Amino acid sequence: MKNLQKLYYLVLLLLFSVNIFSQNYWEKIASPTSNDLNTLFFIDSLSGYVAGDSGLILYTSNGGGSWIQQQSNTNRNIIDLFFLNENLGWAVAWSEGIFPFSTFILKTMDGGNNWDASQFRQDNVLMYAIYFLDSLTGFTGGNPGAIFKTTDGGVNWDSTEIANAPFAYFPILKFNFFNDDYGFACGGAHDIAGITWKTTNGGDFWEPIDTAYTPPDELWDIYFIDSANVIAAGGDPELFGVGLLRSTDAGATWSYDELGLIGMARAISFRTDYECWSPVPIPESIIESKDTGRTWIFYTAPENTSIYDLVFTDSLTGYGVGEQGAIIKYKYPIVPSVTNETTTLSKSFNLYQNFPNPFNPTTTIQYFIPVNGFVSLTVYDVLGNEIEMLVNNFQTSGNYEVNWNAAELPSGIYYYKLEVGNFTASKKMLLLH
Repeated sequence: MKNLQKLYYLVLLLLFSVNIFSQNYWEKIASPTSNDLNTLFFIDSLSGYVAGDSGLILYTSNGGGSWIQQQSNTNRNIIDLFFLNENLGWAVAWSEGIFPFSTFILKTMDGGNNWDASQFRQDNVLMYAIYFLDSLTGFTGGNPGAIFKTTDGGVNWDSTEIANAPFAYFPILKFNFFNDDYGFACGGAHDIAGITWKTTNGGDFWEPIDTAYTPPDELWDIYFIDSANVIAAGGDPELFGVGLLRSTDAGATWSYDELGLIGMARAISFRTDYECWSPVPIPESIIESKDTGRTWIFYTAPENTSIYDLVFTDSLTGYGVGEQGAIIKYKYPIVPSVTNETTTLSKSFNLYQNFPNPFNPTTTIQYFIPVNGFVSLTVYDVLGNEIEMLVNNFQTSGNYEVNWNAAELPSGIYYYKLEVGNFTASKKMLLLH
């Protein structure tokens, strides 16, 4: 069945005629399991947990260099993980193959050395998501649509109020909160509607999205850029492909963008303020945006592996998990310093090659300045005409990153030039629409 699905998406891929690039940002790292891994949660760049089929939980304290299998006290499929700190964490697990269907809530108070598993109080309820605001207050949600809240660390759960009956029974797949009062849940039903639910009173009452803004398929993850700007990721894998639901007014109104990329995004995580990534399990791909989700680049995943979840801990470190025990890690593109260019000061200045290159239509330019000074970074065409000044101000010593969008320009070769005091350097880049 899985091979037939892959063949189906290969045909769609040809129909979409999407540019798919091989990538060198992600690499597979050693994994001690062949079980499917559904979810992950990292406390920091080194310490994290991955979990999946048959109650498997793995822990690393060295950035995936080695893994310790923990005793989860369940053999059910672990769907979601959440940690407040290095000691306190929860997970949800269930199996549809055992009747009555039921959810188990897992909790650890010592970093996973010991997990307690307790059955959720309602049969035939499968929870997909778990999220905690503090050591006592948390939420779980799933199918059929319901959001439950705990105020005692997960010992007892009470149902919350969800407005608008037509959306009351749609599955909840993920939570995210901006603060203790204001948050969103997302989910929906395949080929029916993608839903977001908003709370402004700490999760006691949830208001679903207006029917005018619902996309055609479920939403798998939701992310706060800031208090007003929110993105939810999903898509229609059979027809319209990856889609993003976006609000710029804290969920009052939404817009849905079909990206022209086949598949469905299962998560979304930001590496920087502008650059975000999403896994698209079928076809086995990872997509990247350098302009907060406006435009995207489609990459094949390492070894053509389906990735189900992905997260960045900081601008240098990201992880993903997927089928047959796959664990991948982000490789920050270390680019050699400028060569064969005009430089008139210390070699410790660095202007790096833009990435990606070639690009369409966005790219990132990075540079390092070892001293404080007035900095200008300018883009020119092949005739030497100034196209755009990207930086023109005083900056302190350090690493910098600038995103450039050339959507309004024709394809061709362009140059970017860095000037700091007596130091100058330039490099060329290729725009391909």
